[in-house]
Amino acid sequence: MRNYVILDASRDFNQFLKDYGWIIAVAVATLILVVVGILLLMGRKKKGKTPGKLKPKDVDETAYYAALGGADNIISHELAGSRIKLKLKDYDALDKEKIREAGVDGFIKMSDQLTLVIKGDAKVVYEKLFGPNA
Repeated sequence: MRNYVILDASRDFNQFLKDYGWIIAVAVATLILVVVGILLLMGRKKKGKTPGKLKPKDVDETAYYAALGGADNIISHELAGSRIKLKLKDYDALDKEKIREAGVDGFIKMSDQLTLVIKGDAKVVYEKLFGPNA
């Protein structure tokens, strides 16, 4: 008797799939399309936040120097990808608010080094501040 109940249940399930299989398939396909659409929209929002290439005319070197405590406060400088590494004489002269307004996306202040993170094009900023052959 038990086998008969199991076989009957599997026949009912097979009949259910025959009757409603296309509805289930459409529902699953719709769900997949919605998830893919959401992921694509999220990707576009992230792409929209990243700035394009900077041009030298967009960089205000006086704003950078003012935020860093003046050109004479910079002991050494180095370009490293999207970062500019600086050694300063006086780290207390650094104006955090002004450095962000100048165009720095973030910075890391360590005891003997300041790293400026620039998402646009750090090379353009570096060359504008220190010259193309620096």
